[in-house]
Amino acid sequence: MNENVEIERRFLIDGRKAKPWQDGTYIKIQQYYLSEVTHENGRVTWCGKTLVEAQHDFTEITTWRIRSLVDGTGFKAVLTAKGKRIGASATEYEWELSPKFFEQLNLEGLPTVIKTRYLWNGDDGLLWEVDEFEGSLSGIIIAEVELESEDQEVSIPSWVGLELTHLKGWSNAALAEMIGQQ
Repeated sequence: MNENVEIERRFLIDGRKAKPWQDGTYIKIQQYYLSEVTHENGRVTWCGKTLVEAQHDFTEITTWRIRSLVDGTGFKAVLTAKGKRIGASATEYEWELSPKFFEQLNLEGLPTVIKTRYLWNGDDGLLWEVDEFEGSLSGIIIAEVELESEDQEVSIPSWVGLELTHLKGWSNAALAEMIGQQ
């Protein structure tokens, strides 16, 4: 597998039933979606600030996101560049940002998703990430599992519902844009 390709299947979850994933580790996440990101001369820039220096071809990148994560070990900020999803696969690059740099960014007013991510191990040993959304998206629960290949066998838990993998409008970026237009 290409190290810059993410392969995942995504599913909608009915939160009215038992929630076995809540027994595991969790991470509090805020995702901010950036527009007008430029990449020239090896620099990725947004609002006049160089976010990272990187020598990649970003022509296929459609989404730029900054994510803050808080778990039992502390705080982390990550810049992510994602390409258009084809099937269950998409190009993805990630860079960790320093907490000090993250605090200097003006992220207010950007399309944002807030969620709690639970980590749950499936019967087949695969790690499931179950996102319970908050704020305007409260009540939405989406589970995803990352794979080594699109045809990899997956043991689907009984609590998983409708598969969203190939449906448009269910990405976190699309959800953030949707609530930003309210």
